[in-house]
Amino acid sequence: MKNSEPITEQLNVEVIIRPGCRYSDRVLNELNAARVDFPQMTLAIVDINESGNNRRPLGGITPSIWVNGKLLFLGTYSQPRFYKKMKKLSSLY
Repeated sequence: MKNSEPITEQLNVEVIIRPGCRYSDRVLNELNAARVDFPQMTLAIVDINESGNNRRPLGGITPSIWVNGKLLFLGTYSQPRFYKKMKKLSSLY
């Protein structure tokens, strides 16, 4: 039996970046573009250097992307997988 996730109105996306990382910059651009398809998405950008102890268990790997408080990507990003997850959580789809 699959554990189903609740459908939500708000999609809170937090991306942990390292300044100067080109991959982080590219991921941020793609996440910003996704806001058109997911208008209920909020995007919080966190500089890993200013994030404090709450990110140390992840070994400082960036970018890391959290959706509604759950880790979705750690050091990687896949637009199709991100969209699939967002549609699953979105009440608009």
